[in-house]
Amino acid sequence: MSKGIQIIKENNNLAEWSRQVEECRNSGLSVRSWCERHQIAVSTFHYRRQKVWKALQNSSQFVEVPLSFDESHNNNIAASVKIGSICAEVHNGADEATLAALFRILKSC
Repeated sequence: MSKGIQIIKENNNLAEWSRQVEECRNSGLSVRSWCERHQIAVSTFHYRRQKVWKALQNSSQFVEVPLSFDESHNNNIAASVKIGSICAEVHNGADEATLAALFRILKSC
């Protein structure tokens, strides 16, 4: 198999695996339940999730993270970031160390 074809195949796999990881996260099911429903071994899912994560870490592309601002909810909240079922709120006056810690945690989600 030529190197170009191999890269295309790997990218297609990563795209599909990324879709599966996102679907699992948004399903509200545990990983085990989601995998059983889709007839995927849990170990296979974890392998694919790890491959997607490594590809994202090695990517130099900009990824937009949707932010929502809701002044009516709480005047102290500057921004809210939601990834799947996880929501993080950033309050006015948050320092750089707090934001760095928040982004490290969100990156692992």
